[in-house]
Amino acid sequence: MLKSLTADVFGMGVDPQHGGESLVDFEWRYRVLVIFPCKDRSKATRQANMLAAETEGLQERDLIVLEVGRDDVKVLFGPHFDLNPSAIRYDLDVDDGVFALLLVGKDGLIKLRSDDVVPISTIFELIDQTSQLKSSN
Repeated sequence: MLKSLTADVFGMGVDPQHGGESLVDFEWRYRVLVIFPCKDRSKATRQANMLAAETEGLQERDLIVLEVGRDDVKVLFGPHFDLNPSAIRYDLDVDDGVFALLLVGKDGLIKLRSDDVVPISTIFELIDQTSQLKSSN
């Protein structure tokens, strides 16, 4: 569960430095793939380029793709939202300057966390497996 949602549920405040728009509003509407670039941006650029070639698959799977920098959030695919990079880093527990790729499911839970570039086929298979399990229940 995202830290900011946990704070809301249990009535605890989020540190004001980390407050603001995070990923909670996406729950039950979108899956979110979040790219955190490292200092040289090489892995983030490779991952973003791979994703850009698969827009139809991203759309079919209700995915939003975000790149969370130190001071901003870029929407690489999907509708644009005003998001707080500090709040997202806080929720997903990712340090600044370190590459990370995270897939957050529609339920708000982290489905994939990687410190390396992940093939799009792996991401799509994970989503499709999860979707098939839910539709068969």
